[in-house]
Amino acid sequence: MAKGQQPGASAITVWMIVFVALWLTSTVFLVILYTGQEELNKENTRLTDANSKLISSAEMRSVAQYSIARSGGPTAVGLLEGARSETATLASGNAADDVPSIRNQRDKLSQTIQDDKLVPNPRKFRDVSLLEGWTTLYEEYKATDALLQTTQQGAAELEKEVNRLVEMNASQKNDFDQKASDLASQLAEVEEDRSRFRKERDTAMAKLEQEFSTRLKQNDDELTQERQQFAKLSQHNTALQDRFRAQQEKFGDVLIGPATLSTARQPDGNILTAVPGDGMVYIDLGSSDRLTLGMRFSVYALETGIPADGRSKAQIEVVSIGPASSECKIVRVDANQVILAGDVIGNPIYDPNRPLTFMAFGDFDLDHDRFADADGLETIRAIITEWGGDTVDELTALTDFVVLGAAPRRPNSAQPDGQNVSDRARLIRERWNNYQESLTAANSLAVPILTQDVFLNFLGYAESPTTR
Repeated sequence: MAKGQQPGASAITVWMIVFVALWLTSTVFLVILYTGQEELNKENTRLTDANSKLISSAEMRSVAQYSIARSGGPTAVGLLEGARSETATLASGNAADDVPSIRNQRDKLSQTIQDDKLVPNPRKFRDVSLLEGWTTLYEEYKATDALLQTTQQGAAELEKEVNRLVEMNASQKNDFDQKASDLASQLAEVEEDRSRFRKERDTAMAKLEQEFSTRLKQNDDELTQERQQFAKLSQHNTALQDRFRAQQEKFGDVLIGPATLSTARQPDGNILTAVPGDGMVYIDLGSSDRLTLGMRFSVYALETGIPADGRSKAQIEVVSIGPASSECKIVRVDANQVILAGDVIGNPIYDPNRPLTFMAFGDFDLDHDRFADADGLETIRAIITEWGGDTVDELTALTDFVVLGAAPRRPNSAQPDGQNVSDRARLIRERWNNYQESLTAANSLAVPILTQDVFLNFLGYAESPTTR
């Protein structure tokens, strides 16, 4: 210790120094504390502002992730991001998708559904939640599945029915095949019989044609002799015709006529072969008999011959002409009648040696309407010409047949002749007089007379000459 220093004064000094040092230290510490508190206040204000941007007080209570978040553990933002990622995965399958992206995908799908027009009501799929969509989709699936089950059940029943029908069809097919096989065997037998018959027929026809050729050669010589004799007889007949006309002038109606249509009722030929059910027959007339294709003959039973009314049981038409026989198709056969070998055939217009001459006069009702046809006479003449006959306008003893129509209208007997008679009345009287004169001449000359119906019957017309 120094001299002159007091011990008390030194302690005070020390304490003063210490106090000053402590005061300075506290002051510095307070300044530091104040400065740090300002920074903390600023940071707290910043954090509070940032927190208000992240979540509100109400959201803190409602958001479950905020209550789960804790210090040192999962944060609320991390939990929310996880929930968003999981929701995006559920919605679109991509965890990175945000709400606008998912909404855009939904809008595109809704527009596609509406454009494809496959859904009856596409509006019900618009603006629906994922759960609602799944629910609707599942309901549609259940309805489709129920329909599918019903369809499958119906298909199974149909398959059973189809299988049953297939089995039935297989059974019927077997029966049909068996019957077809039997019919084929029967057909083969029929064809064999038919071939044998045709062969026998062709042989018989060849034999007949050979016989006819032989007979034809023999007849040619006889015909030559007959023609020579005919020439002599013609000269003699001419003389007889002259004598006949002279006798006619003397005796007139006293002359005795021929038997009823004796010449018209003479057969022209016979049926050589005829098979019941076959549409073809053969006759004993050939190319040497002045046949022409299309010529028709009426067919009569051999037992009855040709009746006076000319009605036949069938009609045939020449389709093929051979040297001594011809093939004819059957045009008509009356009910309960059949053409047999040996039946006689006739056509009053046809003659194998020469064309026959006909004179037609009177009114003809060919359509059977009870009125005379305007072209009836021309139609009768056309029929005669078509079948090879000749028509004449003047009746002579050489005329073969008269085709007689109905009498024309009788003139009024009370009306006198004279210049005051009208042209129509004069024409009626002239037609009546011509008809009576022609009929009287036919009877006087003993020319066979065919009435309209008898003439058409001989030709095989059932109703009218237009029906063949």
